[in-house]
Amino acid sequence: MKAPSNVSRAVAAALKVARVPGCSAALVGRDGVTWSGGFGWADLVTRRPAQPDTVYHLFSGTKLFTATAVMQLVERGKVSLDDAAVDFLPDSAALRGITIRDLLSHRSGLKDSLRSFLSVALGAADPPTTRDALSRYRYRLGRPPREKVEYRNVNYAILGHVVTVVSGVEYTEYVANEILRPPGMNAGFKLEGGFRSEAATGYVQRQDPMRLLLWYLFPEVRRALYTATVGKHVALAEFALATPAIGGLVGSVVEWAKLVHAHISGGGPLLSSASAGLMQSQVAAGAAGIESRVGVGLGWKIGRVEGRRFLNHEGGGAGFTSELRIYPDLGSGVVIAMNAMSMPKTMRVAHAISEILIAYRDELGDEASIREEAS
Repeated sequence: MKAPSNVSRAVAAALKVARVPGCSAALVGRDGVTWSGGFGWADLVTRRPAQPDTVYHLFSGTKLFTATAVMQLVERGKVSLDDAAVDFLPDSAALRGITIRDLLSHRSGLKDSLRSFLSVALGAADPPTTRDALSRYRYRLGRPPREKVEYRNVNYAILGHVVTVVSGVEYTEYVANEILRPPGMNAGFKLEGGFRSEAATGYVQRQDPMRLLLWYLFPEVRRALYTATVGKHVALAEFALATPAIGGLVGSVVEWAKLVHAHISGGGPLLSSASAGLMQSQVAAGAAGIESRVGVGLGWKIGRVEGRRFLNHEGGGAGFTSELRIYPDLGSGVVIAMNAMSMPKTMRVAHAISEILIAYRDELGDEASIREEAS
C-alpha cells in the first residue's frame, strides 16, 4: 500500500529543505507498528533505496534506552532516583549534590565537552567500556544542580556507567539483554553481520559546520572518516560513537519502534506502567530540544504543537539524524531516521515529518510498508 500522494509530496518537500538523501519512518500504535516506509536513497552512488529496515545511527535517541535501563534498575531496588551520582564515581568531587534524577532530567549543572561526546571510533571496533568512555570527560559545574534545564551529554555518559556499576555487567551487555532482547529488538552498538549490508551511508554537506568541526577536533581520523564526494555531499566511512550510552545504538526504525511501543502501551515488557508514566511526567520546565521546549521528564523531552503535547528525543551527529516521538493523548508514536545531519535543519525536518505522518496516520493504513522516492 502506497502513501497518499499528498503525504509523499509533503515528505519530499521537507527532505529537500535540508538536502537529505534518504529517510525511513515508522508509525506506532498501541498494537505495534501500523505503517513503515522509506523515502529517497540509503546510498547516493549505488542508488540503493531507503527502506523500513535500512540501518542508521540512532545517536542521542540512545539516551531513551539508557533512561529505560536506569528505571528498570530503580524498579528492582538496585538504585534510587535520589542516590548521589558521586556514590558511583567517588573520585569526582564535582558530582557532589547531583542525583540520578538530576542526570536523567538534564538538571545537573555540569558542563559538556565537544571533544568527548563527538569522539568516534572507525571501523568495526568493539564499543569502549563506560569507564573508558568517561575517561574523556572532565566534570565541571557551570551552575548549581537543579537551577536550570540544560541538555548535556555528560549526564548520560555518567548514567551509562551507573548502569554498569549497579547491574554488575557492562552497559552495552545490560542493554542488549534487558532492553533489546525482551521485545525482540534487532539493534546493537556496532555494525556487524546483517547490519552492515543494510546500513545507510551517512552524509554531510561539503560546507556544513559539523564537517569542519570534526575536521578540527579529530585530525587523526578525518582522512579516514570522510570518503567520496557526491555532488554537494561528502560520504562517511563506517564508524561508532565512542560513548555508547549517549548515542551508540545502530538499527532500523521498525526495530527502535519497539521501544516507542513499550512507552505508549504501559511500559511492557520493559517497565511497569508506573515507571513509564513517571518517565513521561514533567520534572521541570525548560527547553531541552530543538522543538521540545516545554520541559523535561526522565529521559523524555516535552513539547507542544497546536495545543497537542508530544514527548520526544532527537538524535544527531556525523551523517545521521533521528527522532523518537510519542503523542500520549493519541496513543501513537513516530520513529524517523535520516542519513544526513545539519544542525538544526534536519531536526526541524524530523519534526515536520512527524507532524505529517501523525496527521495522516489513519490514511497510511494498517501493517503497510511502502517505499517512495523523494530525493
